[in-house]
Amino acid sequence: MNRFNQSTWSKVQCEMILAFLSFADYFRPKYFLLENVRNFVSFNKGQTFRLTLASLLEMGYQVRFGILEAGAYGVSQSRKRAFIWAAAPGEILPEWPEPMHVFGVPELKITLSGNSQYAAVRSTASGAPFRAITVRDTIGDLPAVGNGASKVNVEYESDPVSWFQKKIRGEMAVLTDHISKEMNELNLIRCQRIPKRPGADWQCLPDEKVKLSTGQIVDLIPWCLPNTAKRHNQWKGLFGRLDWEGNFPTSITDPQPMGKVGMCFHPDQDRILTVRECARSQGFADSYQFSGTILHKHRQIGNAVPPTLAYALGTKLKEAIDSKSFLHKSKNTAQFVVFDFLHVL
Repeated sequence: MNRFNQSTWSKVQCEMILAFLSFADYFRPKYFLLENVRNFVSFNKGQTFRLTLASLLEMGYQVRFGILEAGAYGVSQSRKRAFIWAAAPGEILPEWPEPMHVFGVPELKITLSGNSQYAAVRSTASGAPFRAITVRDTIGDLPAVGNGASKVNVEYESDPVSWFQKKIRGEMAVLTDHISKEMNELNLIRCQRIPKRPGADWQCLPDEKVKLSTGQIVDLIPWCLPNTAKRHNQWKGLFGRLDWEGNFPTSITDPQPMGKVGMCFHPDQDRILTVRECARSQGFADSYQFSGTILHKHRQIGNAVPPTLAYALGTKLKEAIDSKSFLHKSKNTAQFVVFDFLHVL
């Protein structure tokens, strides 16, 4: 379901969606919520998306679909995801949560038949009740650590300086999982040579050779990047540093400088973002514990729906359930009043 749409994993994801639909058909829950990557709506020329909607409608469900940007719901991260709400007959179909934070993206539209377009919510690029949350707001209070930092429990060393930091810390006295993947010697040298300024990436590296501790002399710039850049949007962001006043790119399951999202270097420190920094970019409280190795922890974070967005969706579900309950009570009250009036007559 991703950019490698012919891969085995994309086919597995398609099968997972079919399995998800089969569960809905068998158990017939009152409500159904599906989340997937933005490309879900266009994958396989939109056939998988249309099949999903048609299947739910055939089951009798009411359906609402759209694309939401997590950055507009209280995290400092660009994360666009497709969602499908479904409600059984007789239930109230939940609305989409109103975006509350400024986030500089246009309306996220889905192209329908006849080339018409639909956006689930408005863009907040021109304004919202709350300002955008920045990288500094999110991780600016965390202590400095080095490449390959592995100490699971450390002291905070400073007080929170933003509303987000105060909320995300909660009552925690010790910082956990502020650990970083260890880069090899060459990538660490490359990281050290990336300027500490917004937008800096591999294109800022000098075209020269470096000598490693083994005595081997290698190119500082990976050969494949300049030689294939024209075909890949200049490989923008690879070996990239975050901007203190900007936002995080989409949190992924394995942050690395030559990976799918290569902008993974700390704004000031020569290292990959830590597990806790990635967790904060998703909106996980510092009290949240992840399991397994450092790779397992990154995978748990990268695969998650940001808690703030999940909360906003859950609030809308509760509103829908409460609305039905209110309407039911109002109807019963009205019937009782009519009966009592007739009895008096």
